[in-house]
Amino acid sequence: MKKSMGISASVWLLATIAGSALRAQAVDPAGMFPEIDGWRKKGESESYSPENLYQYIDGAAENFLSYGCQRLLVQNYGNDRGQVLSAEIYFHGSLENAFGMYSSEKPATGDYFSLGSQGYAEAGILNFFCSAYYVKLSAFGLAAEEQPILRELGRAMAAAIDPGATLPEMLQAFPGAGKIANSERFILNHFLGHDFLHAAYTADYLINGQNFQLFIIDAGSEAAAHFMLEKYVALDRVNPGQKIQPGMLTVNDPYNGPIRFVWQGRFICGSNGRTPVAEEIIAALARNLPSQ
Repeated sequence: MKKSMGISASVWLLATIAGSALRAQAVDPAGMFPEIDGWRKKGESESYSPENLYQYIDGAAENFLSYGCQRLLVQNYGNDRGQVLSAEIYFHGSLENAFGMYSSEKPATGDYFSLGSQGYAEAGILNFFCSAYYVKLSAFGLAAEEQPILRELGRAMAAAIDPGATLPEMLQAFPGAGKIANSERFILNHFLGHDFLHAAYTADYLINGQNFQLFIIDAGSEAAAHFMLEKYVALDRVNPGQKIQPGMLTVNDPYNGPIRFVWQGRFICGSNGRTPVAEEIIAALARNLPSQ
């Protein structure tokens, strides 16, 4: 049974924002669903928690929860012609998690634009993330000239959530040459299929006709990075017992093939490509990493 949002949802939103290191402002949930000319809100907004999220997105809830979804707010709008807009706001607790969820669903190619932190549109759909929030807008049956209503609603919602929202700072470390536009992603857990590798930023590249992926793992500390590498090196049966030391290393991953990477303080960055150009760009990536 769907639950209507009341005072408890307002308290939740204010508390979670106030207790986090986010740039999002403490706002009334009602203000996150603005009024739109020619449209009216259909009833009160609905609120879902991790415990009942499946009631709204059965089959997809697990993916949202894997990126730390803490709350979903939903508001529907209608007009005099019987058309319906749906606005969904997923709170993920951090910019990184919201970007991770957004990036897990975004298309390889699409109509991308600046909205909140970043957004894209398809027929009847506009999705964007803004600070710790992932917002999904949908309205099917709109004529081509009616599609702008989604951007109008999206701009108003982004302004209410955080008018100064940006992309994750770590994405700036990926070199621009050869990077496929809008290919950046954030993998929260089990990067490359290993439970000891986590929280990896990735970007896809195409250089000299060769595709490869770059990645950045922020382990949090040099000791934690060393622990990850110990686990990873132990999988290498081609070159067993290799010494783990700062700089360039190669692990012959039995599931993913040779992985070339650089260990630099708390960071591990690398590529699944073994071409000379991939090795050069890994070095450039390491130079772009934040200072320790």
